[in-house]
Amino acid sequence: MTIGDPYSRDGAVRGRAVALPLLTQPVPFEAGDPALERYRRNWLVSGLGEAGQARLAAARVLVVGAGGLGSPVLLYLTAAGVGTIGICDSDVVEVSNLQRQLLHGEADVGVAKPDSAVRHLSALNSSVRFERFGHVTREWLEEHGREWDLIVECTDSFDAKYLVADYCAQSGVPLVWGTVVSMQLQVSVFWSHAPAPVPRLTLRSLHPVQPAPGTTPSSPEVGVLGPVVGQAGTAMATEAIKVLAGFGEPLIGRVLMVDAATQRADVLTFAPWE
Repeated sequence: MTIGDPYSRDGAVRGRAVALPLLTQPVPFEAGDPALERYRRNWLVSGLGEAGQARLAAARVLVVGAGGLGSPVLLYLTAAGVGTIGICDSDVVEVSNLQRQLLHGEADVGVAKPDSAVRHLSALNSSVRFERFGHVTREWLEEHGREWDLIVECTDSFDAKYLVADYCAQSGVPLVWGTVVSMQLQVSVFWSHAPAPVPRLTLRSLHPVQPAPGTTPSSPEVGVLGPVVGQAGTAMATEAIKVLAGFGEPLIGRVLMVDAATQRADVLTFAPWE
């Protein structure tokens, strides 16, 4: 499959790049549009271009979790000019969050995270539209999940991660996923309804069984270093921008694994479990 019209609504593959289908038809920028200057360092990147920037402006991205991973994801997607960003989180900002959740400040303690996030993000880019939501359930996703071009999963619990990933596997909504504990992180991209030759994979292709409580280390027990969360979230934002704009080689069928203690990074391929 080739990409053809850069403003197509359909998913397409060009080389190793993947362009997700968008719910809203991108509109080409007109000459002299101030946005072209604002995002100049974006669209000058090889493969992105003005067409890719127009795709970002048309995109609708749901970010589940506005904490450690969600902070860099939300900041970079907002700065990049993603048109509409949904923010799901039922927590309020706590003092213990501030070590790694750089989207929030001391004045936000006690404030709902979506409200704190929107206040800061709107100051960064007033042209982005934000939608705020609370706790995400399977029922909520069944009703609203297909309203988004892409879901970015940024929670810190296995229950939430598998809930969102299983919904994306069933519905076909593409998913950018990441996890981090202590000094280790993993990032990947899943798209269960991807067009050939893109592999149709899900979180359960990589981690088939949700870990039972207490069987794996957790951040409340072993900690998590703030900058490592930033590494993971920044990588997730990069993957989201790549598949929305349709350039680069996304981590579909591959997982980025980093041990920040030694700064060793590996990208491993995986296939569905038999």
